[in-house]
Amino acid sequence: MRIIFEEKTYSVCCQAHKRESYQVPVMGHKGDLCKLYNEDSLQTLCSVFEHQFNKQHKYREGSDLEDSGREALLVSSKTTSGYSLLYAIWKTFRPAFVKVVLLRLTTDILSILGPLTLRWIVLFCESQPVFDWAGYMYSLVVLGAICCCAVSRQQFERHGGVTTANIQTVMAGVLYRKVTLSLSHSSQRQPKLPDTVPLPSREAECVGGLVVSLACFWSSPLRVALYLGLLWRELGPGALVGVVVMLILIPVNSAVQRKVKLLQTTQQVIRENTEELVKEMLHKFQALKLLAWEPWFHQRVTKSRARELEMLRVLGYPTAFSMLDSICMPFLVLFFSLGVFVLGDDGNVLTASQILTSLIVFSLLRPAVMDLCWLFSGLEQAYQSLCHLEKLFLTKDPDDKHCDFNDGKDHGLFQKSNGEAHRLYLEAFGWHWAAESTLIYLSVCAVCLAQYVVLSVWTREAKEVQGLEEWRELRDSRLAAYALLGLVQVLLVCCAAYCQSCGSLRASDALHSELLSDVLHLPVRVDQTIDLKKLLQTFTRDMQVIDEELPKHLHGWLKSLLEILSAVAVIAFIMPVFSLAVCPLVMLFLGVQCQFSAHMKTRRMESNPVVSVSSQECVEDPLSGPKEVCVKHHLQALNQNLLVKYNRIITESWFALRLDAIAGILLFLVSLILLETQLDSGIVALALICAQNITAPLHRYTQAFSDVNTGMLSMQRLCEIARIEKEAAWIVSHRPPFDWPQRGEVVFRNYDCDALYNLSPALRGLNLTILKGERIGVMSRQKADTEGFLNCLYRVAEASNGAVLIDSVNIARVGLHNLRSHLQIISQVPVLFSGPLRANLDPFARHTDTQVWLALELCHLKEQVRQLPAQLLHPVQRTSIALSLGQRRLLCLARARLARVKILLVEEALPSVDLETEQLVQRLVHTGFKDCTVLWLSQNPATVMHTDKVLVLNKGQAVTFDATSTVLEQGSLFSQ
Repeated sequence: MRIIFEEKTYSVCCQAHKRESYQVPVMGHKGDLCKLYNEDSLQTLCSVFEHQFNKQHKYREGSDLEDSGREALLVSSKTTSGYSLLYAIWKTFRPAFVKVVLLRLTTDILSILGPLTLRWIVLFCESQPVFDWAGYMYSLVVLGAICCCAVSRQQFERHGGVTTANIQTVMAGVLYRKVTLSLSHSSQRQPKLPDTVPLPSREAECVGGLVVSLACFWSSPLRVALYLGLLWRELGPGALVGVVVMLILIPVNSAVQRKVKLLQTTQQVIRENTEELVKEMLHKFQALKLLAWEPWFHQRVTKSRARELEMLRVLGYPTAFSMLDSICMPFLVLFFSLGVFVLGDDGNVLTASQILTSLIVFSLLRPAVMDLCWLFSGLEQAYQSLCHLEKLFLTKDPDDKHCDFNDGKDHGLFQKSNGEAHRLYLEAFGWHWAAESTLIYLSVCAVCLAQYVVLSVWTREAKEVQGLEEWRELRDSRLAAYALLGLVQVLLVCCAAYCQSCGSLRASDALHSELLSDVLHLPVRVDQTIDLKKLLQTFTRDMQVIDEELPKHLHGWLKSLLEILSAVAVIAFIMPVFSLAVCPLVMLFLGVQCQFSAHMKTRRMESNPVVSVSSQECVEDPLSGPKEVCVKHHLQALNQNLLVKYNRIITESWFALRLDAIAGILLFLVSLILLETQLDSGIVALALICAQNITAPLHRYTQAFSDVNTGMLSMQRLCEIARIEKEAAWIVSHRPPFDWPQRGEVVFRNYDCDALYNLSPALRGLNLTILKGERIGVMSRQKADTEGFLNCLYRVAEASNGAVLIDSVNIARVGLHNLRSHLQIISQVPVLFSGPLRANLDPFARHTDTQVWLALELCHLKEQVRQLPAQLLHPVQRTSIALSLGQRRLLCLARARLARVKILLVEEALPSVDLETEQLVQRLVHTGFKDCTVLWLSQNPATVMHTDKVLVLNKGQAVTFDATSTVLEQGSLFSQ
């Protein structure tokens, strides 16, 4: 008995929840996780599934093949009806399917006990029987019904969730192994097959939904029939009117959802464009910083982001409709049902028991009707997924390589959130919008309670009516008051949706702008301190959470909290003695909530990427040996992910069961107190309705609390980026003269510079002077020396001692943009940005088209550009593949011509650049930049033979700085 009790109440989770060490840094601390049963392990499930699939397929094909000692992975076939796969799933998970269906049916039958027992309590208060103990029996029955229904429902959720996770994991594991190890090169080239390869997770998810769909196939009609029977007994034909209202609103809701999908498709295109811009910005970050073009890219990203926010604003309208549907639908259904009931016959008088039963049963009927309406579309989608997966499973398989399903090491990563993220989001949201939203939601709850009060007063006054005319007058006035409150509720919900939309858009705009500004102010070599992939994920996934998910979760959290508080306040107002029980119930809830960190950690573990090798990487060469290692790693990660899913489902059931127990205790206490008071049955019904309505908001509050904390992890990552040390100011108050530098003289005075991220050697004791118009060759055996020299001129690395003077101005006292915009570099790998060709030459539009054409002509590119369809507006690809390396170097030279700088740096060209183009570059630099100081950075002595002087560096120190001929005669590192 103790074992059964612990299993049904999930007491085994308590030990893990109590541990402070319930943190699994890399998912390797398995002692804190509940273990899978052997029959639920990935190895066992996959073995049984493959056996059943091959057995059914051989039966359908009529094959007489005998089983060999080592079973083939999956056999081939030309038919893809989906039945073989469905049969294999059924045979593998048949006990789980049967258990889930039985638990669903049991839960549905037990769900009607709640409204029935509450109705009996109201009737008991109306009739005032001789035996007082009967009321206490009703209260005990209420508590027992709630507990039994809660246990049955959580058992269904647990077994349904575990079975769904098992099916999804088995599909993903077998499919991955099939694609990686068993598909030959010829089978991968079969037509239409690649359409199914990239979508295993989505197809497996659809097939896993069969568990819920099949359970609803049996339970939904039963639930609808039971609830309609109860409503018909209370309201007669009026109950059917309420159902008709539900059915009418379902197509409307479907049309809105279709429109939302179209808008989301457009939004996804815009988001992908923004993502591509951000990706390009991060990949070409160094070139962007050295050119001082951050404002230009900031403007481009902001413009694309503005279009994205506009789509979010448009999506706010269907969001408002969804809020109206969820909040105002119960009012519309009850209003039309009660209206038809009382207007259809003057003899129909509302009673408290009718209102109580109608409110509760209608709230139960709506999910059942929705499940029934969406059942067939869900089954159709699951069948299509079955066909797609079976087609892939039955692809020709000449190879029978296998790998075992073994447990492997765990992988995961935890990040903690704190109050700083919440505060920053609320500041970005706007305190005034937050306050207005709270007040409006509070008003919505008040109006909802006022509707219940009107119905309660209506039933009480109906008992005192003497004549027919008085009854009709009372009926019309109360029905009108109820309708007016519903109209006020609609207006308030629209106002709440408007405030939420304005606040969330304000937060999205402010946070993205701040994030973009923080990233653009990061140092040039930020890739040495931050993973650029994680930085890109912050711009994409984290911002998507902040844009779409976090406002919705905050709305759900606030709405649920206010619903709970308002219901408790009404109950305490009706029965002041109930206030004594509020404190213990709150302490009990907080005690359960304190253990919520365990559930949060399992959710984070499940959402973290557990596989470091993608399927595309392994599919490229499916017959090579290392692919077996790849598949083993993937399957180990899948097995571990299944373990985490199992623990997440267990913890969710643990919390849900405790929350149901708290709600059941509250309802039990309310019913006991009501039995001791001499209150009108309408007031009793009002108190019971408020107590019953606490259960659903309690679950929604806990779920929203979890979702908000998960979403705040994205905010936390934004805070971490904001705390990273930034580079020096772009523009300072004491700017150099507008025409600085006029001469282009560069002086190093005892210049020392520490190594930058151990990439370039430290520069020590540089003392040299570069005069106006000189051609200087900066030589070193190591590229790190020339990069260190470049870094000190661009202030990528700051001086630890000494100074660099350009025209007698210390560059350390100049803003980075003032400095870098007056330098130009022809890099070894020239970088062009996506967009028009003209924007790559003059992004800030400071020159006329004539000047741009002149620069192109001087760089021998005019005729080539004229042959382009759009000429100066010709789009440059993000990869710049359409232009050769030499052409890009010439375009960078044209960019330098337009900038009219006095200091030009030219890096040695790559060997892939043809000799003729490089000679043209040298000739153009020699003829077109006569009044400029030119610094040639090279490791090849031949490329700096034409310079006036040569600076030879070795491990950060100047070995020689003299005329080229003199250095060559002296015989040094240069001559080597």
